[in-house]
Amino acid sequence: MKSFMPHRVLAALAVIVTAGMAIYGAQQVARAKEPVNPEVTKPAPTRPYIDVVFAIDCSGSMGPVIETAKQKVWAIVNQVAKAKPAPVLRIGLFGYGDGDRQFRKFNLTDDLDEVYKNLMTFRDEGWADEYVGLIIHKATSEMNWSAGRRGLKIIYVVGNETARQGPLDFDYAVTAPRAIRNDILVNAIYCGNTDYAAATPTWRQIAQLAEGSYMEIAATGGAVTIETPLDKELNELSSLVNKTYIGYGRLAAYGASNQAAQDKNAEAVGGAATAAARASSKSSVQYNNRNWDLVDASREADFDWSKIKDEDLPAEMRNMSAAERKAYVEKKTKERAEIQAKIKAIAARRDAFIETEMKKRGLSGEKSLDENIRRSIIQQAAKKGFSFEK
Repeated sequence: MKSFMPHRVLAALAVIVTAGMAIYGAQQVARAKEPVNPEVTKPAPTRPYIDVVFAIDCSGSMGPVIETAKQKVWAIVNQVAKAKPAPVLRIGLFGYGDGDRQFRKFNLTDDLDEVYKNLMTFRDEGWADEYVGLIIHKATSEMNWSAGRRGLKIIYVVGNETARQGPLDFDYAVTAPRAIRNDILVNAIYCGNTDYAAATPTWRQIAQLAEGSYMEIAATGGAVTIETPLDKELNELSSLVNKTYIGYGRLAAYGASNQAAQDKNAEAVGGAATAAARASSKSSVQYNNRNWDLVDASREADFDWSKIKDEDLPAEMRNMSAAERKAYVEKKTKERAEIQAKIKAIAARRDAFIETEMKKRGLSGEKSLDENIRRSIIQQAAKKGFSFEK
């Protein structure tokens, strides 16, 4: 046996060198294909963060799951809104499923209207070759994660084929441990055929390697949608709260129009129920439009009226004195707070109604995308010092 040892050592060294060269070459290709990062907002320094990246397989047959994400992302936002201390929520999106040829990337941002606009571009692309290990690598290394360890950083990788595809140097056995070394948990959501023996073990292993959760959901996304008698009132309040926004600066017109567009998108993809969930989110601190709204901007610790130019203000404020401008913003702030209080009260009643109806109808969210994500966020955020309201 001893006489064979040198040959084995040499063979092992050859494998290591070859693998290293392959990794280097793949990294150069990945860097060459990396898209230019757009300007993104940064979390406020005084609050902890929850950074969430959804890496979604856009290959064939994933359409129903993608549509479920569009319907239920506001329910996920509303779950995070119950966290104490109140975090800055930032969401990033990464579409994959065409091998290493193309991806759809949107950086982490706390502009939730922008997140929803970007999510609406996702669809079943009819792609193939789901390189799960590679997308974990890209999400870990290319996203604009918050610095430090004062919050929660998580990836939800979603797919419906075996996760063991793609180049070995970017296999999930390599990239998932690398994520957790960067304090990024990886949650594995398998939404294919649970009888597919080659697939489910690979997704379980991803979660184990990156201290995340393994979840099996229905291939349809498993959405459970219940419309309630309270939806109409919530959606009316959503329109009212929009009127309390004071657009300023170069993003004023865009911000207001995008807000209205995402209201319409929510109703289009999920009816009154999704629109009501979005309305609920507007009562939370996570729904923040400080980049274009003076009410939200004025609450920031570094806000300075002297830096606001006359031409950046809406027409009705330009001829006001400094005192009048502050009074006007305070008035809109009070109006918004009153509407948000009503939204919160009605949303709580709506949640209770849905819970009761689900029990009556014998419905379960066990295989639903959003229920699994919400449950895992509660569990994983608790390890970072967050608690959640009932």
